[in-house]
Amino acid sequence: MLLPRLCVLSLCLCVATSFHKFAFTKPELALYRQETRELFYHAFDNYMALAYPHDELDPIRCQPRTRNFKDDSDLDRNDVMGNFSATLVDSLTTLAIMGDKDQFQLAVELVRADLDPHFDINVTVQVFETTIRILGGLLSAHLYASDSTKKVYLGVDYDGFLLQRANSLADRLLPAYLTETGMPLPRINLAHKYRNISPDILQENNAAAIASPILEFTLLSYLTHDDKYKQVSEYAFHKVWSLRSKLDLLPMSFSPHTQRNFNHYTGTGASIDSFYEYALKGAVLFDDDRLWRVWEDTYYALRKHCKGDWFFANVDIYRGEVVLPWIDSLSAFFPGLQVLAGDVTDAQTKHLLFLKLWNHYGGIPERWNFLAQTDQSSPEQSSVSLPWYPLRPEFVESTYYIYRATKDPLYLKIAWSILQDLKNLYKTSCGLAGSQDVFTGKLQDRMETFVLSETLKYLFLIFDEENELHTDLSNVVFSTEAHPFWLHPSSSTSYHSLRYFNDRFYSDHLDGFCERDTIAKNSVFSQAIKGISRYVSHVYEHNANDDQMPENSSTSTATIEPGMCPALKNQNDNTARFLNSPMLSDYERLFEVDYRYATTLLKPSWLSNRTSLELHSDFYDIWCWKSKGIPTCRAAPTTEIFDVSFAPGYCRVGERVSKIYGTPLSNVTIGSLAGIRMQLEALHVGALDAYGNMIDAGQIDLISRQDDNVYSTCPAVYVSGDSKQVVKRKRGEQLLTVYRATAIDGAPLTHDAVVHVNLSSAESRLGSGPLRINDQNMLMINGVPVINVISVVN
Repeated sequence: MLLPRLCVLSLCLCVATSFHKFAFTKPELALYRQETRELFYHAFDNYMALAYPHDELDPIRCQPRTRNFKDDSDLDRNDVMGNFSATLVDSLTTLAIMGDKDQFQLAVELVRADLDPHFDINVTVQVFETTIRILGGLLSAHLYASDSTKKVYLGVDYDGFLLQRANSLADRLLPAYLTETGMPLPRINLAHKYRNISPDILQENNAAAIASPILEFTLLSYLTHDDKYKQVSEYAFHKVWSLRSKLDLLPMSFSPHTQRNFNHYTGTGASIDSFYEYALKGAVLFDDDRLWRVWEDTYYALRKHCKGDWFFANVDIYRGEVVLPWIDSLSAFFPGLQVLAGDVTDAQTKHLLFLKLWNHYGGIPERWNFLAQTDQSSPEQSSVSLPWYPLRPEFVESTYYIYRATKDPLYLKIAWSILQDLKNLYKTSCGLAGSQDVFTGKLQDRMETFVLSETLKYLFLIFDEENELHTDLSNVVFSTEAHPFWLHPSSSTSYHSLRYFNDRFYSDHLDGFCERDTIAKNSVFSQAIKGISRYVSHVYEHNANDDQMPENSSTSTATIEPGMCPALKNQNDNTARFLNSPMLSDYERLFEVDYRYATTLLKPSWLSNRTSLELHSDFYDIWCWKSKGIPTCRAAPTTEIFDVSFAPGYCRVGERVSKIYGTPLSNVTIGSLAGIRMQLEALHVGALDAYGNMIDAGQIDLISRQDDNVYSTCPAVYVSGDSKQVVKRKRGEQLLTVYRATAIDGAPLTHDAVVHVNLSSAESRLGSGPLRINDQNMLMINGVPVINVISVVN
């Protein structure tokens, strides 16, 4: 059926078409909003006419897409399709954000009329996907319908039934948490719980799916005052966090039955992405100090062990070494999360890699290899191991966050280019189809609900400077499905005074976990139950010790303090250069990704005429500041850069190095090398270093190799990646090579930075080992001086 709807054009003011393209004036942005709105309604109206009340629309065959009723193992379809009109429910908040009250109200009434109010549906679905798409969509739509400050507020026409539906759905999902670990099963049957579900599809759940329902479930508790949803999901969140390694790195996959982890690596993409997202957003939305500490700890660990120049790598959770040569498309969301945390400068750098992927492929491949794989049959397979792009929103999402923080017009140009690609590459006669293979341009006959819920929503918001969300100074956050959540102070006050937990079944279930965890913590055999001792507290009556760090964490409680963000120059500041894109004009590494990864950034033949969007002449001529001449790029370094990790062992672990985001450090003082991860650059005469400077003999020849002292064997040294060969080779060239620290625990250093290491007399005693101190008090590793790491003996 087709929703009766006013013509889209009648919902907009008349848009002037006489403007200078890429000046991004109000009329121009209004045009791009209108084009985005029309693209949304092209897909949404066709879904309603051709596929509703089924879950999805096939955008090529223009027919409903339903569950695979014949094959329960078809998880790609069945996990997200529960016969609950998923596209309609997931699109409610896009209608709200676009301010289309009539359409929002009509869609809400369809939910009332057609959706089973009790979700008594005989379907097995994934708990995580159903939570973020359906439960989250209902909750956010309820907030819009009941908030008198919003454009789509329904007033007396709305009786709160969306919240009641959300409540009913949560009750259907909550039994998934009734496991021996408190971590949820990945799937559940909405009508029959676990009955008739193959055990094979219940054995593994990922970190994001275990932890992430905490945001939607806790919001439900705040709105209903029934605390069981918060307590049950909160326990699971902190349980999975307790299973991290001593480096504060979390595996991606676990057994919900035994809590055993199925892999030993981590990153920021698929299977773990929403864990980080909801730690930070939960802290913001609920003013939750415990979630904030989780975010602080996990982000510090990621910056320390996973951070490269252009992306966060997949690393071993025990050693922090890169173990997988690829990144996946879902990790494109992380720069946006960095912006929310205040680390805008690094977010812009990490975002650039995904910009280059979009430049080359017209989308973000599901998995791109930054190192060519020699076992693949073709260069294309070597560079892109998973070649599809189902119109995921993560790159658009990060573009939105960075634009809101910086107002750099480059991000408006990126959004415009994405809009053009959606119209020209992916639009079909009845919807939007993703790419099955970015190398051939073949489309896939599927339009997932997130295309309307997230991709087009974030794109619309980039062009909508005056959207009501942008003037709301409250605690608004977007869920991982881009549903806006917020809590007014009155709602929070009401929850804390009226909350209850009278479901004895779930209460007893949690009490059993807490009793077992306490016994495990105090038992001499506690190591037999991995990680449990790291989270012992009654989840709905916090112990006094809840504000303490886990006992075997690798970080010190004394160093936990709010992160500091650099001040950003406002684009509207009268001291700023007029009509200027700082990234385009000033960033010297804008094209470094292109040449560094030239072997795997391969443009498909069908896009051979495609140009880099940042070099579009009409845009470049307006926004690139040329009063100092044509902007230049920094030459590629010819030095070798590698990481060295100093194992904690039994040594005293020092405080965290820095909580300052964005600004390279010039002087650093640390109490010990134990537990430190240091990025080193091997310098030799004639080399071009990472800062763009040529190394001359004076920087090398005057450095002493004579060691006065020998650093104690504590800590041991681990060298990452190809650096083992670097260290070994340079030992025979001591007079020609020195090292320089360029980052410490992920915090970048300036070219003239000095790192002082305060050593106790015991730590500097004579002994044997790879660490020595020369007669200039410089640290030496295997006989090679680190010229800017100076020891100070106390």
